[in-house]
Amino acid sequence: MMLRSLLFVITASIASLVAQTAPEKLTYFDETTMRHLTLEKADFGNTNVTVRFAGDPGSMGIWTGNGPRKDKSLTFARIAGEGEDRGTYFTAEISESKVVIGYREGQKQPQDAGINGLYKRASEAKLLQLYKKEFQAANDRLVASLKNATKTWAPADRPALLIWKDQWTALRQRWLDLAMPKAATVAEPKTESRFAPAKSAEPTAEHWLQMAQSTARAYYFIETMPDPKTGSGWDGEYDDLGGGHASLRLGKDGKLRVSLSSARKEGQDASQIDGTAPPEKVITSKSGEMTAEFTFSDGEATVKTKPATFKLTKIGRYLQIESQDATPYVGNGWYDGIYRGAPVPQG
Repeated sequence: MMLRSLLFVITASIASLVAQTAPEKLTYFDETTMRHLTLEKADFGNTNVTVRFAGDPGSMGIWTGNGPRKDKSLTFARIAGEGEDRGTYFTAEISESKVVIGYREGQKQPQDAGINGLYKRASEAKLLQLYKKEFQAANDRLVASLKNATKTWAPADRPALLIWKDQWTALRQRWLDLAMPKAATVAEPKTESRFAPAKSAEPTAEHWLQMAQSTARAYYFIETMPDPKTGSGWDGEYDDLGGGHASLRLGKDGKLRVSLSSARKEGQDASQIDGTAPPEKVITSKSGEMTAEFTFSDGEATVKTKPATFKLTKIGRYLQIESQDATPYVGNGWYDGIYRGAPVPQG
């Protein structure tokens, strides 16, 4: 009797442990439509649902929703803002090997969001294969886009293209570090060893997905031409390949008023800097090169930090931003890079 009770306790403990270590995130794949489905545990018993649609390699076209899960059934709708109608509700029947999504019964004229269907469980090995292939396709497109840009970009803009190419590898790493921050490690004491150091772990499927998506940002940026109305002067609205924005206005007093923002990660507030380059720092050289410099410090900060310095260089219809000591003012984002110009909005 005691043995039976002991076995019951052990079995219950193992079941509890398995439940506690159940995967927080599961990925499924529809080979017919090339859609990816991710189910991820959220707060208060909810599950987040993300469907990534097929498109250009590295495409970030997604549908997101959430809802409560009970055993193997999930009822969910799109994520909406406060007071917004969430629209059609869906159900997901979940098993170890697949997920089937359909409309929740009893709705009048449910709207198709393009997410219904059968998704099969995708292993890490399968995802690794898919995402490495997708990154390669994205990289091939970027290479082709850069080659084409040497012919299609306006001659005055092409120096910006050369600078962008030189910065691309470091910029891609910034996007990768933002999406997959490295865990902090404790330095180990140095010890002599006759054995070679262990090899670093191979990149994961998530690594290749993020590489593909950052590369998609890149080729979209290269392929998108500035608005034909964009001038070669300072005034305008400028955007980089993802979340960086600059707004410039040159006043009659010769001062260049600058507003910079960096919103690199969804769900996080944008970092904002407003500054003014004095007239003596807004320069057009004899060769026609246009540069402007200004400094920025947060007078309201409780902990004083070194002022950040910014240098702006106008290159045709593009803008290059270089900064020093700006990290305390930009969080986990950045301001540096090449920005594509657009005219000042009318009205």
